[in-house]
Amino acid sequence: MELEGKNYIAGKWESSNGSEYSLVNPSTGKFIGIFPDSDKETVERAYIAARDAFHEWKSLSRFVRSDLMYRVAKIIERRREELATIISLETGKNFNESIAEVNEALHMAQFAFGSGRCSHGEAVSSEIEDKDSYMLRKPKGVIAIVSPFNFPLAIGAYWCAAPALVEGNTVVIKPSEDAPMSTQLAIEIYEEAGIPNGVINLVHGDGVTGNALVNQPVDHICFTGSAEVGQHIRKVAAESWHKTTSCEMGSKSACIVFDDVEMDLAIEATVASAYKLSGQRCVSSGRMIVERSILDEFVSRFVEASLKAKTSNPFLPVEDPTHVTWESYKVDPDQTYGPLINKQGYEKVNRYNEIVQNDSEAEVLLKPMTIMGGSTESYYLTPCVYKTEWRDVTYLKNEVFGPHIAIIPFDGIEDATRIYNDTDYGLAVGVLTNDFRKARILRDNCEAGMIYWNGGSIAAESHLAFGGVKKSGNGFPSAARTVRAVTNEFSWTVNHADRLTFPQGMK
Repeated sequence: MELEGKNYIAGKWESSNGSEYSLVNPSTGKFIGIFPDSDKETVERAYIAARDAFHEWKSLSRFVRSDLMYRVAKIIERRREELATIISLETGKNFNESIAEVNEALHMAQFAFGSGRCSHGEAVSSEIEDKDSYMLRKPKGVIAIVSPFNFPLAIGAYWCAAPALVEGNTVVIKPSEDAPMSTQLAIEIYEEAGIPNGVINLVHGDGVTGNALVNQPVDHICFTGSAEVGQHIRKVAAESWHKTTSCEMGSKSACIVFDDVEMDLAIEATVASAYKLSGQRCVSSGRMIVERSILDEFVSRFVEASLKAKTSNPFLPVEDPTHVTWESYKVDPDQTYGPLINKQGYEKVNRYNEIVQNDSEAEVLLKPMTIMGGSTESYYLTPCVYKTEWRDVTYLKNEVFGPHIAIIPFDGIEDATRIYNDTDYGLAVGVLTNDFRKARILRDNCEAGMIYWNGGSIAAESHLAFGGVKKSGNGFPSAARTVRAVTNEFSWTVNHADRLTFPQGMK
Protein backbone atom coordinates (compact mmCIF):
# COMPACT_ATOMS: atom_id res chain seq x y z
CA MET A 1 0.00 0.00 0.00
CA GLU A 2 1.57 3.26 -1.15
CA LEU A 3 0.42 6.55 0.37
CA GLU A 4 0.37 9.73 -1.70
CA GLY A 5 1.12 12.87 0.24
CA LYS A 6 -0.38 16.17 -0.86
CA ASN A 7 -0.65 19.66 0.56
CA TYR A 8 -4.08 21.30 0.84
CA ILE A 9 -4.10 25.04 0.23
CA ALA A 10 -7.11 27.28 -0.45
CA GLY A 11 -9.34 24.27 -1.05
CA LYS A 12 -7.03 22.56 -3.57
CA TRP A 13 -4.88 19.45 -3.26
CA GLU A 14 -1.32 19.97 -4.47
CA SER A 15 1.38 17.43 -5.21
CA SER A 16 4.94 18.40 -4.50
CA ASN A 17 6.54 20.67 -7.08
CA GLY A 18 9.96 20.40 -5.53
CA SER A 19 11.54 18.63 -2.60
CA GLU A 20 9.98 15.40 -1.28
CA TYR A 21 10.70 12.86 1.43
CA SER A 22 9.96 9.16 1.82
CA LEU A 23 7.75 7.85 4.60
CA VAL A 24 8.59 4.44 6.03
CA ASN A 25 6.53 2.07 8.13
CA PRO A 26 8.40 1.98 11.47
CA SER A 27 7.25 -1.60 12.05
CA THR A 28 8.91 -2.91 8.88
CA GLY A 29 11.32 -0.20 7.78
CA LYS A 30 9.76 -0.36 4.34
CA PHE A 31 8.76 2.55 2.12
CA ILE A 32 5.04 3.39 2.23
CA GLY A 33 4.76 6.81 0.58
CA ILE A 34 6.15 10.08 -0.76
CA PHE A 35 5.26 13.42 0.84
CA PRO A 36 6.02 17.05 -0.03
CA ASP A 37 8.80 18.73 1.91
CA SER A 38 7.20 22.15 1.73
CA ASP A 39 9.35 25.25 1.33
CA LYS A 40 8.85 28.72 2.76
CA GLU A 41 6.92 29.97 -0.27
CA THR A 42 4.42 27.10 -0.01
CA VAL A 43 3.93 27.79 3.70
CA GLU A 44 3.38 31.47 2.97
CA ARG A 45 0.70 30.66 0.40
CA ALA A 46 -1.08 28.49 2.97
CA TYR A 47 -0.93 31.31 5.51
CA ILE A 48 -2.28 33.84 2.98
CA ALA A 49 -5.14 31.47 2.11
CA ALA A 50 -6.06 31.19 5.77
CA ARG A 51 -5.83 34.96 6.28
CA ASP A 52 -7.97 35.66 3.22
CA ALA A 53 -10.66 33.22 4.44
CA PHE A 54 -10.73 34.51 8.01
CA HIS A 55 -13.15 37.46 7.76
CA GLU A 56 -15.90 35.57 5.96
CA TRP A 57 -15.52 32.50 8.18
CA LYS A 58 -15.68 34.42 11.46
CA SER A 59 -18.74 36.33 10.17
CA LEU A 60 -20.76 33.12 9.96
CA SER A 61 -23.06 32.19 12.81
CA ARG A 62 -21.29 30.15 15.46
CA PHE A 63 -24.12 27.63 15.07
CA VAL A 64 -23.32 27.24 11.37
CA ARG A 65 -19.62 26.70 12.11
CA SER A 66 -20.40 24.14 14.78
CA ASP A 67 -22.76 22.25 12.46
CA LEU A 68 -19.72 21.47 10.34
CA MET A 69 -18.35 19.48 13.27
CA TYR A 70 -21.48 17.40 13.42
CA ARG A 71 -20.88 16.35 9.82
CA VAL A 72 -17.18 15.75 10.58
CA ALA A 73 -18.11 13.46 13.48
CA LYS A 74 -20.39 11.38 11.29
CA ILE A 75 -17.61 10.89 8.72
CA ILE A 76 -15.10 9.90 11.41
CA GLU A 77 -17.53 7.24 12.63
CA ARG A 78 -17.88 5.89 9.10
CA ARG A 79 -14.11 5.80 8.49
CA ARG A 80 -13.06 4.64 11.97
CA GLU A 81 -11.34 1.39 10.92
CA GLU A 82 -9.54 3.00 8.00
CA LEU A 83 -8.23 5.85 10.16
CA ALA A 84 -7.02 3.46 12.86
CA THR A 85 -5.24 1.29 10.31
CA ILE A 86 -3.34 4.28 8.90
CA ILE A 87 -2.36 5.42 12.41
CA SER A 88 -0.93 1.98 13.21
CA LEU A 89 0.91 1.81 9.87
CA GLU A 90 2.53 5.20 10.45
CA THR A 91 3.38 4.85 14.12
CA GLY A 92 3.51 1.13 14.95
CA LYS A 93 0.82 1.80 17.54
CA ASN A 94 -1.22 -1.10 18.86
CA PHE A 95 -4.44 -1.22 16.82
CA ASN A 96 -6.64 -0.98 19.91
CA GLU A 97 -4.78 2.20 20.86
CA SER A 98 -5.30 3.53 17.34
CA ILE A 99 -9.04 2.88 17.57
CA ALA A 100 -9.00 4.75 20.88
CA GLU A 101 -7.23 7.67 19.19
CA VAL A 102 -9.88 7.80 16.47
CA ASN A 103 -12.49 7.84 19.23
CA GLU A 104 -10.65 10.76 20.85
CA ALA A 105 -10.86 12.62 17.55
CA LEU A 106 -14.55 11.74 17.28
CA HIS A 107 -15.24 12.91 20.83
CA MET A 108 -13.44 16.20 20.17
CA ALA A 109 -15.49 16.83 17.03
CA GLN A 110 -18.65 16.05 19.02
CA PHE A 111 -17.52 18.30 21.86
CA ALA A 112 -16.72 21.14 19.46
CA PHE A 113 -20.15 20.77 17.86
CA GLY A 114 -21.83 20.84 21.26
CA SER A 115 -19.81 23.80 22.51
CA GLY A 116 -20.85 25.77 19.44
CA ARG A 117 -24.45 25.40 20.59
CA CYS A 118 -23.64 26.74 24.05
CA SER A 119 -22.83 30.18 25.39
CA HIS A 120 -19.35 31.46 24.66
CA GLY A 121 -19.49 34.25 27.24
CA GLU A 122 -20.95 35.13 30.57
CA ALA A 123 -23.12 37.85 32.09
CA VAL A 124 -21.41 39.64 34.98
CA SER A 125 -23.16 41.97 37.42
CA SER A 126 -22.08 45.59 37.25
CA GLU A 127 -21.28 47.79 40.19
CA ILE A 128 -23.70 50.33 38.70
CA GLU A 129 -27.41 49.47 38.79
CA ASP A 130 -28.04 51.02 35.36
CA LYS A 131 -25.33 48.99 33.64
CA ASP A 132 -25.09 45.45 32.31
CA SER A 133 -21.74 43.75 31.80
CA TYR A 134 -20.71 40.74 29.74
CA MET A 135 -17.53 38.77 29.07
CA LEU A 136 -17.33 37.62 25.43
CA ARG A 137 -14.78 35.96 23.17
CA LYS A 138 -13.49 36.79 19.69
CA PRO A 139 -11.40 34.54 17.41
CA LYS A 140 -7.74 35.48 17.29
CA GLY A 141 -7.33 34.92 13.53
CA VAL A 142 -4.98 32.44 11.84
CA ILE A 143 -3.94 29.51 14.02
CA ALA A 144 -0.74 27.57 13.21
CA ILE A 145 -0.72 23.98 14.42
CA VAL A 146 2.46 21.91 14.62
CA SER A 147 1.39 18.41 15.63
CA PRO A 148 3.28 15.33 16.91
CA PHE A 149 3.72 11.79 15.61
CA ASN A 150 2.35 9.98 18.64
CA PHE A 151 -1.25 11.14 18.22
CA PRO A 152 -1.19 12.20 14.57
CA LEU A 153 -4.97 12.31 14.13
CA ALA A 154 -6.38 13.41 17.48
CA ILE A 155 -4.10 16.20 18.67
CA GLY A 156 -3.51 18.53 15.73
CA ALA A 157 -6.53 17.98 13.53
CA TYR A 158 -9.14 17.75 16.29
CA TRP A 159 -7.93 18.70 19.79
CA CYS A 160 -6.47 21.91 18.36
CA ALA A 161 -8.21 22.55 15.03
CA ALA A 162 -11.83 21.69 15.89
CA PRO A 163 -12.30 24.27 18.70
CA ALA A 164 -10.29 26.84 16.72
CA LEU A 165 -12.60 26.46 13.72
CA VAL A 166 -15.84 26.57 15.73
CA GLU A 167 -14.67 29.78 17.39
CA GLY A 168 -14.18 31.41 13.97
CA ASN A 169 -10.44 31.05 13.41
CA THR A 170 -8.79 29.69 10.27
CA VAL A 171 -6.00 27.12 10.41
CA VAL A 172 -2.71 26.04 8.86
CA ILE A 173 -1.51 22.66 10.14
CA LYS A 174 1.91 21.03 9.76
CA PRO A 175 1.84 17.35 10.79
CA SER A 176 4.82 15.36 11.98
CA GLU A 177 6.92 14.13 9.08
CA ASP A 178 6.96 10.72 10.81
CA ALA A 179 3.16 10.32 10.68
CA PRO A 180 1.67 12.73 8.11
CA MET A 181 -1.04 10.65 6.43
CA SER A 182 -3.41 10.57 9.40
CA THR A 183 -3.61 14.36 9.35
CA GLN A 184 -4.10 14.35 5.58
CA LEU A 185 -7.09 12.03 6.03
CA ALA A 186 -8.44 14.42 8.66
CA ILE A 187 -8.26 17.26 6.13
CA GLU A 188 -10.09 15.04 3.62
CA ILE A 189 -12.83 14.65 6.23
CA TYR A 190 -13.10 18.41 6.75
CA GLU A 191 -13.31 18.86 2.98
CA GLU A 192 -15.99 16.18 2.65
CA ALA A 193 -17.94 17.85 5.46
CA GLY A 194 -18.04 21.06 3.41
CA ILE A 195 -15.51 23.39 5.00
CA PRO A 196 -15.01 26.52 2.84
CA ASN A 197 -11.83 27.00 0.84
CA GLY A 198 -8.92 28.40 2.83
CA VAL A 199 -10.44 27.82 6.25
CA ILE A 200 -8.15 24.86 6.94
CA ASN A 201 -4.85 24.29 5.13
CA LEU A 202 -2.24 21.53 5.26
CA VAL A 203 1.50 21.74 4.59
CA HIS A 204 3.73 18.67 4.88
CA GLY A 205 7.39 18.86 5.79
CA ASP A 206 10.06 18.59 8.46
CA GLY A 207 11.23 21.02 11.13
CA VAL A 208 12.29 23.57 8.51
CA THR A 209 8.70 23.69 7.27
CA GLY A 210 7.43 23.99 10.84
CA ASN A 211 9.82 26.85 11.52
CA ALA A 212 8.66 28.65 8.38
CA LEU A 213 5.07 28.29 9.59
CA VAL A 214 5.58 29.66 13.10
CA ASN A 215 7.51 32.60 11.63
CA GLN A 216 4.53 33.63 9.50
CA PRO A 217 2.43 36.46 11.03
CA VAL A 218 -0.05 33.96 12.48
CA ASP A 219 -2.01 34.91 15.58
CA HIS A 220 -1.58 31.81 17.72
CA ILE A 221 0.59 28.69 17.61
CA CYS A 222 -0.54 25.32 18.95
CA PHE A 223 2.46 23.05 19.44
CA THR A 224 2.99 19.55 20.84
CA GLY A 225 6.53 18.17 20.92
CA SER A 226 9.86 18.48 22.65
CA ALA A 227 10.61 21.10 25.28
CA GLU A 228 13.48 22.49 23.23
CA VAL A 229 11.39 23.11 20.09
CA GLY A 230 8.54 24.45 22.22
CA GLN A 231 10.88 26.93 23.86
CA HIS A 232 12.09 28.06 20.43
CA ILE A 233 8.47 28.65 19.37
CA ARG A 234 7.79 30.65 22.51
CA LYS A 235 10.81 32.84 21.75
CA VAL A 236 9.55 33.40 18.19
CA ALA A 237 6.18 34.47 19.58
CA ALA A 238 7.79 36.73 22.18
CA GLU A 239 9.50 38.70 19.40
CA SER A 240 6.11 39.65 17.93
CA TRP A 241 3.48 42.03 19.29
CA HIS A 242 0.54 39.70 18.89
CA LYS A 243 1.46 36.02 18.68
CA THR A 244 0.47 33.75 21.52
CA THR A 245 1.29 30.08 22.03
CA SER A 246 -0.08 26.96 23.66
CA CYS A 247 2.77 24.50 24.03
CA GLU A 248 2.68 20.98 25.42
CA MET A 249 6.31 20.02 25.70
CA GLY A 250 7.03 16.61 27.14
CA SER A 251 7.20 15.13 30.60
CA LYS A 252 8.83 12.92 33.15
CA SER A 253 5.52 11.54 34.35
CA ALA A 254 5.17 8.94 37.08
CA CYS A 255 2.94 6.63 39.07
CA ILE A 256 3.09 6.87 42.86
CA VAL A 257 2.14 3.55 44.49
CA PHE A 258 1.20 3.39 48.17
CA ASP A 259 1.06 0.22 50.25
CA ASP A 260 -2.70 0.45 50.82
CA VAL A 261 -3.70 0.04 47.16
CA GLU A 262 -4.75 -3.28 45.59
CA MET A 263 -1.64 -4.72 43.95
CA ASP A 264 -3.57 -5.99 40.93
CA LEU A 265 -4.77 -2.43 40.23
CA ALA A 266 -1.28 -1.03 40.76
CA ILE A 267 0.30 -3.45 38.29
CA GLU A 268 -2.40 -2.91 35.68
CA ALA A 269 -2.11 0.88 35.94
CA THR A 270 1.68 1.03 35.94
CA VAL A 271 2.18 -1.44 33.08
CA ALA A 272 -0.29 0.48 30.90
CA SER A 273 1.32 3.79 31.84
CA ALA A 274 4.77 2.43 30.99
CA TYR A 275 4.23 0.56 27.73
CA LYS A 276 1.30 1.99 25.80
CA LEU A 277 2.71 3.30 22.49
CA SER A 278 6.15 1.94 23.46
CA GLY A 279 6.45 4.58 26.19
CA GLN A 280 6.15 7.34 23.55
CA ARG A 281 3.00 8.99 24.90
CA CYS A 282 3.42 12.50 26.27
CA VAL A 283 2.21 11.18 29.64
CA SER A 284 4.03 7.83 29.68
CA SER A 285 5.36 6.95 33.13
CA GLY A 286 9.08 6.39 33.12
CA ARG A 287 9.13 6.45 36.92
CA MET A 288 7.35 4.11 39.32
CA ILE A 289 7.64 5.70 42.76
CA VAL A 290 6.78 2.88 45.17
CA GLU A 291 6.36 2.80 48.95
CA ARG A 292 9.31 0.89 50.37
CA SER A 293 7.17 -1.52 52.40
CA ILE A 294 5.77 -3.08 49.19
CA LEU A 295 8.82 -2.56 46.98
CA ASP A 296 9.82 -6.22 46.68
CA GLU A 297 6.31 -7.40 45.84
CA PHE A 298 5.81 -4.61 43.32
CA VAL A 299 9.16 -5.27 41.65
CA SER A 300 8.40 -8.98 41.31
CA ARG A 301 4.92 -8.42 39.90
CA PHE A 302 5.96 -5.55 37.57
CA VAL A 303 8.90 -7.48 36.12
CA GLU A 304 6.69 -10.53 35.58
CA ALA A 305 4.14 -8.42 33.72
CA SER A 306 6.86 -6.68 31.70
CA LEU A 307 8.23 -10.02 30.52
CA LYS A 308 4.82 -10.76 29.00
CA ALA A 309 4.79 -7.52 27.00
CA LYS A 310 5.21 -8.43 23.32
CA THR A 311 6.83 -5.82 21.10
CA SER A 312 6.01 -6.41 17.45
CA ASN A 313 4.25 -5.21 14.32
CA PRO A 314 0.60 -4.34 15.07
CA PHE A 315 -0.39 -6.32 11.97
CA LEU A 316 0.13 -9.87 10.80
CA PRO A 317 1.85 -10.39 7.40
CA VAL A 318 -0.38 -9.34 4.51
CA GLU A 319 -1.75 -12.39 2.71
CA ASP A 320 -1.56 -10.92 -0.81
CA PRO A 321 1.28 -8.35 -1.03
CA THR A 322 0.56 -7.70 -4.73
CA HIS A 323 -2.71 -5.88 -4.02
CA VAL A 324 -2.70 -4.12 -0.65
CA THR A 325 -5.40 -1.76 0.63
CA TRP A 326 -6.07 -0.69 4.19
CA GLU A 327 -8.60 -3.53 4.48
CA SER A 328 -5.78 -6.04 3.79
CA TYR A 329 -4.24 -5.60 7.23
CA LYS A 330 -5.14 -8.06 10.00
CA VAL A 331 -4.44 -7.21 13.62
CA ASP A 332 -1.91 -9.20 15.67
CA PRO A 333 -3.97 -9.88 18.83
CA ASP A 334 -0.86 -10.63 20.90
CA GLN A 335 1.01 -7.37 20.30
CA THR A 336 1.50 -5.14 23.37
CA TYR A 337 3.49 -2.35 21.79
CA GLY A 338 5.37 -1.59 18.60
CA PRO A 339 8.73 -0.12 17.57
CA LEU A 340 10.26 3.22 18.38
CA ILE A 341 9.17 5.74 15.77
CA ASN A 342 12.55 6.21 14.06
CA LYS A 343 16.30 5.76 14.33
CA GLN A 344 16.75 9.00 16.26
CA GLY A 345 14.22 7.91 18.90
CA TYR A 346 15.74 4.43 19.11
CA GLU A 347 19.27 5.78 19.58
CA LYS A 348 18.11 8.20 22.28
CA VAL A 349 16.47 5.44 24.33
CA ASN A 350 19.48 3.17 23.87
CA ARG A 351 21.83 5.91 25.14
CA TYR A 352 19.86 6.12 28.36
CA ASN A 353 19.68 2.32 28.60
CA GLU A 354 23.47 2.12 28.35
CA ILE A 355 23.97 4.78 31.02
CA VAL A 356 21.76 2.82 33.42
CA GLN A 357 23.53 -0.45 32.73
CA ASN A 358 26.89 1.18 33.44
CA ASP A 359 25.70 2.72 36.71
CA SER A 360 26.67 0.55 39.68
CA GLU A 361 23.99 2.18 41.85
CA ALA A 362 21.16 1.06 39.55
CA GLU A 363 20.05 -2.58 39.79
CA VAL A 364 18.98 -3.66 36.31
CA LEU A 365 15.99 -6.00 36.60
CA LEU A 366 15.31 -6.44 32.89
CA LYS A 367 18.11 -5.87 30.41
CA PRO A 368 16.79 -4.35 27.18
CA MET A 369 17.23 -6.16 23.90
CA THR A 370 16.85 -4.94 20.32
CA ILE A 371 14.54 -7.06 18.17
CA MET A 372 14.77 -6.40 14.46
CA GLY A 373 11.55 -6.32 12.52
CA GLY A 374 11.10 -6.67 8.78
CA SER A 375 14.37 -4.85 8.09
CA THR A 376 17.31 -3.31 9.87
CA GLU A 377 15.49 0.02 9.75
CA SER A 378 12.78 -0.97 12.23
CA TYR A 379 13.54 -0.52 15.89
CA TYR A 380 11.95 -2.71 18.54
CA LEU A 381 13.21 -2.55 22.12
CA THR A 382 12.21 -4.80 24.97
CA PRO A 383 11.75 -3.05 28.34
CA CYS A 384 14.64 -1.70 30.35
CA VAL A 385 13.52 -1.97 34.00
CA TYR A 386 15.76 -1.07 36.92
CA LYS A 387 15.59 -0.26 40.62
CA THR A 388 17.37 2.68 42.20
CA GLU A 389 17.19 5.21 44.97
CA TRP A 390 16.24 8.70 43.83
CA ARG A 391 19.34 10.56 42.75
CA ASP A 392 20.38 13.55 40.66
CA VAL A 393 21.22 11.61 37.50
CA THR A 394 20.22 12.37 33.93
CA TYR A 395 18.19 9.22 33.21
CA LEU A 396 15.93 9.82 36.23
CA LYS A 397 15.21 13.45 35.42
CA ASN A 398 15.15 13.69 31.62
CA GLU A 399 12.43 12.45 29.28
CA VAL A 400 13.51 9.17 27.64
CA PHE A 401 10.43 8.46 25.46
CA GLY A 402 10.60 4.70 25.29
CA PRO A 403 10.15 1.50 27.33
CA HIS A 404 12.64 2.65 29.99
CA ILE A 405 11.34 2.28 33.56
CA ALA A 406 12.85 3.27 36.88
CA ILE A 407 11.40 1.80 40.09
CA ILE A 408 12.17 4.18 42.95
CA PRO A 409 11.33 3.55 46.64
CA PHE A 410 9.92 6.26 48.88
CA ASP A 411 9.38 6.65 52.62
CA GLY A 412 6.25 8.61 53.45
CA ILE A 413 4.07 11.03 51.55
CA GLU A 414 6.44 13.98 51.74
CA ASP A 415 9.21 11.87 50.24
CA ALA A 416 6.93 10.70 47.42
CA THR A 417 5.95 14.30 46.65
CA ARG A 418 9.57 15.45 46.73
CA ILE A 419 10.66 12.74 44.32
CA TYR A 420 7.84 13.42 41.87
CA ASN A 421 8.45 17.17 41.84
CA ASP A 422 12.25 16.93 41.56
CA THR A 423 12.36 17.29 37.76
CA ASP A 424 11.98 20.21 35.37
CA TYR A 425 8.74 18.70 34.02
CA GLY A 426 5.18 18.60 35.33
CA LEU A 427 2.68 16.91 33.05
CA ALA A 428 0.94 13.87 34.61
CA VAL A 429 0.98 11.68 37.69
CA GLY A 430 -1.01 8.62 38.68
CA VAL A 431 -1.69 8.43 42.42
CA LEU A 432 -2.45 4.87 43.51
CA THR A 433 -3.87 4.75 47.02
CA ASN A 434 -7.13 3.95 48.81
CA ASP A 435 -6.56 6.73 51.33
CA PHE A 436 -8.42 9.85 50.19
CA ARG A 437 -6.34 12.00 52.56
CA LYS A 438 -3.10 10.97 50.82
CA ALA A 439 -4.71 11.49 47.43
CA ARG A 440 -5.80 15.00 48.40
CA ILE A 441 -2.35 15.94 49.70
CA LEU A 442 -0.76 14.80 46.42
CA ARG A 443 -3.47 16.54 44.42
CA ASP A 444 -2.53 19.82 46.09
CA ASN A 445 1.25 19.38 46.13
CA CYS A 446 2.27 17.54 42.97
CA GLU A 447 3.43 19.98 40.30
CA ALA A 448 1.44 18.54 37.42
CA GLY A 449 -1.21 19.58 34.94
CA MET A 450 -3.08 16.25 35.19
CA ILE A 451 -3.43 14.05 38.26
CA TYR A 452 -5.24 10.71 38.16
CA TRP A 453 -6.32 8.97 41.35
CA ASN A 454 -6.14 5.18 40.94
CA GLY A 455 -5.93 5.48 37.17
CA GLY A 456 -2.28 5.46 36.09
CA SER A 457 -0.99 8.44 34.11
CA ILE A 458 -2.66 7.93 30.70
CA ALA A 459 -6.36 8.63 31.22
CA ALA A 460 -6.88 11.75 29.05
CA GLU A 461 -10.39 12.61 27.86
CA SER A 462 -11.23 15.13 25.15
CA HIS A 463 -13.68 17.16 27.23
CA LEU A 464 -11.00 17.82 29.88
CA ALA A 465 -7.95 20.08 29.69
CA PHE A 466 -4.69 18.46 28.56
CA GLY A 467 -1.52 20.28 29.50
CA GLY A 468 1.24 20.69 32.03
CA VAL A 469 3.33 23.08 34.08
CA LYS A 470 7.00 23.95 34.32
CA LYS A 471 8.90 22.53 31.32
CA SER A 472 5.82 20.56 30.22
CA GLY A 473 3.61 23.51 29.28
CA ASN A 474 2.88 27.19 29.48
CA GLY A 475 -0.58 27.26 31.01
CA PHE A 476 -2.65 26.98 27.82
CA PRO A 477 -3.79 23.34 27.64
CA SER A 478 -5.29 21.69 24.56
CA ALA A 479 -8.38 19.49 24.02
CA ALA A 480 -11.50 21.10 25.50
CA ARG A 481 -9.59 24.13 26.76
CA THR A 482 -8.13 24.99 23.34
CA VAL A 483 -11.00 27.47 23.08
CA ARG A 484 -9.32 29.67 25.69
CA ALA A 485 -6.06 29.72 23.77
CA VAL A 486 -7.48 30.59 20.34
CA THR A 487 -9.82 33.39 21.42
CA ASN A 488 -9.39 36.81 23.00
CA GLU A 489 -11.71 37.58 25.90
CA PHE A 490 -13.14 41.07 26.10
CA SER A 491 -15.57 43.02 28.28
CA TRP A 492 -18.81 44.52 26.93
CA THR A 493 -20.52 47.04 29.20
CA VAL A 494 -23.88 48.68 28.43
CA ASN A 495 -25.15 51.85 30.12
CA HIS A 496 -28.97 52.03 30.16
CA ALA A 497 -29.24 55.38 31.99
CA ASP A 498 -29.51 58.85 30.45
CA ARG A 499 -26.55 60.04 32.48
CA LEU A 500 -23.06 58.72 33.19
CA THR A 501 -22.17 57.06 36.49
CA PHE A 502 -18.67 55.74 37.12
CA PRO A 503 -17.78 52.69 39.22
CA GLN A 504 -15.58 52.93 42.30
CA GLY A 505 -17.34 56.16 43.26
CA MET A 506 -15.41 58.26 40.73
CA LYS A 507 -16.99 61.66 39.87
